Amino acid sequence: MPSQFHDMASFLNWFDAAKSVDESLRNAEIDWDGRFKQVEQFKFVPKKNALEIGFGGGRLLSQSAKDFGHVYGVDIHHNFEMSKLFLNSQGIKNFTLLHRDQIDSVPDGSIDFVYSFIVFQHFDSMDEVDFYLDQIDRILSTDGVAHIYFGKNQSDGIKVTSEKDFILRDCSLFINPVAMRDRVSTRFNVIAYSDVLPKKLNGDFGESVQAMILFKKQVNH
Repeated sequence: MPSQFHDMASFLNWFDAAKSVDESLRNAEIDWDGRFKQVEQFKFVPKKNALEIGFGGGRLLSQSAKDFGHVYGVDIHHNFEMSKLFLNSQGIKNFTLLHRDQIDSVPDGSIDFVYSFIVFQHFDSMDEVDFYLDQIDRILSTDGVAHIYFGKNQSDGIKVTSEKDFILRDCSLFINPVAMRDRVSTRFNVIAYSDVLPKKLNGDFGESVQAMILFKKQVNH
């Protein structure tokens, strides 16, 4: 679907429901500062390289590129040219965009900060979660941190929306936060997790359908 768009506002709207480029940038700054930079551990993370899982149009890359020497973005869509145009229009040059199957090109232990927002909730199975957890384990630096948001399941366990019931752009994967914590903790040190988050940071819009988890490599791992 993103390959259909050649107007920048429409392209960004596909990913982030913003009515204009300026609105997308404002929302990106609010989300980056309020959901990632404000976390205490962020100030201690080395600032050489960051990687975003599911960069979409590139709005959060436009923010993380200001804090890191180089940023990588990984996604599955087929209109990277529009993402590049958007980033270049903001004066961002220190980035590399990769399709999912190219993530192996990222060197082991080279990423100081892995992050993802409004992405894991759109996966179609836990296999994709495990794929990225494996990659995070491989690429995260010794002092690096991963900060992942995911769709939360209010009941126990994991819920996957069937193909029959799936609605375009809707959520498809819901994970109980405790189940996610337990899964992640088998190979990482979990720093924090939360299952109650605001939907928006710039107003009273209720509770988010996402939860979040913050983790790093295990010692001697």
